[in-house]
Amino acid sequence: MTPLDGPGDHVPIHRLIAESLAAAIERGEHPQGSRLPSEASLVRQFGISRGTLRHALNTLRARGLIEAVPTRGWFVRGADPAPSDGQRKLVGVVVPSVARPSLPDLLSAIEDELHAHGYSMLVGSSGWSREQQAGRVRRILAEGVSGLICYPIDYEPDGELFAGLAGKGFPVLLIDRHIVGCDLDAVEVDNVAGAFTAVSHLIERGHRRIAFVSTDNLSTTSVAERLEGYRQALATAGIEADPDLVFARIPVVRKWGTDYPMASKDQARVIATFLAATDATAAFALHDHLALEVVAAARSLRRRVPEDFAVAGFDDDPLLGNVAVPLTTVAQPRERIGRVAAALVVERIEGRRTATSRTVLPTQLVVRRSTGTELTLTAQSA
Repeated sequence: MTPLDGPGDHVPIHRLIAESLAAAIERGEHPQGSRLPSEASLVRQFGISRGTLRHALNTLRARGLIEAVPTRGWFVRGADPAPSDGQRKLVGVVVPSVARPSLPDLLSAIEDELHAHGYSMLVGSSGWSREQQAGRVRRILAEGVSGLICYPIDYEPDGELFAGLAGKGFPVLLIDRHIVGCDLDAVEVDNVAGAFTAVSHLIERGHRRIAFVSTDNLSTTSVAERLEGYRQALATAGIEADPDLVFARIPVVRKWGTDYPMASKDQARVIATFLAATDATAAFALHDHLALEVVAAARSLRRRVPEDFAVAGFDDDPLLGNVAVPLTTVAQPRERIGRVAAALVVERIEGRRTATSRTVLPTQLVVRRSTGTELTLTAQSA
């Protein structure tokens, strides 16, 4: 890009700026998912006011080429997906990482259901940032897929990206969680009821001081719903919720399989510090891998599981079937999630459904040894 010599006879200068930036994006000077130069740099480059630049940038945003990320700047979104010619029966599936526990089963179910409808599946890993997610989505769209199933990232899922596609009539469906404020198809489980059942089970075992142990992504709807289920179970039993028993400070693991071993040690250590400062006799963990760290933390404090401390998780991860203390957990219907998601997106692609739907599937509590048998509480812990 070069500074503009002048505004031209009839074309407003903000439009010239917008066209210049759009041309640079089209030439690949600013790849999809990349950040544009700062506003201060663009003002100096074009020799214009910040107000004129903002007008140009908003023009590009309205065209779907760029987006604003608060505190970070402007990022390239790229072109709209190519229209489907009705011939290529291909559905894109985007997940944060194919190495994430439980995702292989989910992807297998999606692929089986798509195959039953005559469709193929194209899978991509979106990574752990809005920019990576947007870039992966657009690369998959460039392959000519007819629809998209996405497991949104944590923290900043980018509702504008998915709502923008759906607003143009492109079939988009979210799995595992929904995005608040976005009218999009979604298939998820009843996280509130699942957590409620698990915590109620701990209460039935005689526990009154129950901790909630979670990662720090409380804005993610599935996480917020499990916290809500925990609170509802306490309230239903007449137990006052103690904010000191809610521990949600553990960062989400970015790379399963590589970062997790080190993260596991760190998680167990910080959870142990938390538990040592409480009088909790049980804990409900956001997911099974975190529940295992709670077990390790309790043992480091010389609390036997389940004799001295009970633990329940969420997911029923098949990879944890041989742990020393089998986990009581909330089982998700992974195969059904995948099959329902695939069937719904096919219905949308083929025009047999136009109304958006949020499908919430039931869970099941699987009771194992980590919650023990009925607990006889001492006077100190009652």
